[in-house]
Amino acid sequence: MNMSGHFTYLPLIFFESKNHFSKKLLNIQNTMKNTIFLLLAICIAGVWACSSSKKAYESGDYYSSVMMSVNKLRKNPSHKKTREILAQAYPMAHDYYINQIDRLKNGQDRFKNGAIYDNYKMLNNMYDEIRTSPGALQVISNPKDYYNQLKLYAKEAAAERYAAGEDALAMGTRNGAIDAYYHFVQANMYQPGYLDVNNKIEEAKYKGTLKVLVEQVPVPSMQAGLSAQFFQDQIEQFLFNYRSNEFIRFYSSQDNNLQDPDQILVLQFDDFVVGMVNNQERIIQTSHDSVILATVPRASVESKTEEKITICHEARGIRQTIEVPVSELQSHIDHGDKIGSCDGKPSPAKPNTPAENINVYGTVKATFRENTRQVISRGLMSMRILDARSNTVVLHEKFPGEFVWINRWGSFNGDERALNAEQLRIANQIPLDPPAPQVLFIEFCKPIYGQFQSKVQSYYNNL
Repeated sequence: MNMSGHFTYLPLIFFESKNHFSKKLLNIQNTMKNTIFLLLAICIAGVWACSSSKKAYESGDYYSSVMMSVNKLRKNPSHKKTREILAQAYPMAHDYYINQIDRLKNGQDRFKNGAIYDNYKMLNNMYDEIRTSPGALQVISNPKDYYNQLKLYAKEAAAERYAAGEDALAMGTRNGAIDAYYHFVQANMYQPGYLDVNNKIEEAKYKGTLKVLVEQVPVPSMQAGLSAQFFQDQIEQFLFNYRSNEFIRFYSSQDNNLQDPDQILVLQFDDFVVGMVNNQERIIQTSHDSVILATVPRASVESKTEEKITICHEARGIRQTIEVPVSELQSHIDHGDKIGSCDGKPSPAKPNTPAENINVYGTVKATFRENTRQVISRGLMSMRILDARSNTVVLHEKFPGEFVWINRWGSFNGDERALNAEQLRIANQIPLDPPAPQVLFIEFCKPIYGQFQSKVQSYYNNL
């Protein structure tokens, strides 16, 4: 018994040990794979960085070559090829900017001080990067900084831009004010708070901005419960938050900050109608061939004994249940009679089984009435842009909008099998009440708003 029990459990122990070993082996394999992928990624990144800095050097972009090499040496200070590239690229980049500075000092460029400042800034960028990279500092042990020169030329650059801004502002034109704004902003970047540059920026911005007064003419003869306020609010929200051109600003008539507008934007509805109803009825005579009209015993056909079918017959407004021969069934169907009793009770069951019956085919007909109700709402908005000083029309556009609410329903007389799927669907619909007038007004205004928005952007974006 003991031996038997021992050998019974041995395979189980073996399999458990094998599964455990397999899991450990799989984990080791996954770890090795991840390590290989990581090392491969590092190698690729290193090769790419080295290759990129080398390509930049070979193409004459010494500054980029220096910056990429320094960044690489932060991660791998002993990378031989990168150290070689940095040793060659830095002197070339340094000499390039020094030569540029000498050329500018001896030249007559209008904004040469700003250009000199920019070149000194590039030299200082390389200095800062090398000083913060131990690996790069081993290659370039004494990078040169030019912070004193940068400070001096920051003031000179601000002065020349400030003077250019004053000259442009003195032209007294909108374009001149826009140019002045950018000069003053640049001066403030070189030396923040230079003289009264912040005031000059505001002055140039105001004089360079085209100021547009918005006038929305109230909509006359509005129906009870109907308001255009939502639409006018939407227009104003778009205009007063317009940011596509920083030198365009729209003002409302209640804004006291506007004293002398350049343009007047007038918006008004020339015409609109809400809830115009158009009812249409279409009568269609429809039929469908090869439809099963009845099922009769096969024996009656073979014996030529004509089977009779129960129908609901109508004559002169009187309905009665009768039985008619199969041969007369189609004519009664065409007359409008229906198969089955008038009280809706099913016909008595025939004793025959389905295998002993045959189908009687014929044509079913129906008169289908389709009703369509259209509720039409439309309007036409006019936009005029006037020169505020001469009162002449600069631009005149009209934006149409329409919304048509449609409801279809129907009915039929005759056999529903004569209807197609769409007619049957419509016959099951009921007439619905149209949306409220305010909803209809909102809907036809949507395309108007879209056209208006597009036109404002296309007109003012480049002014």
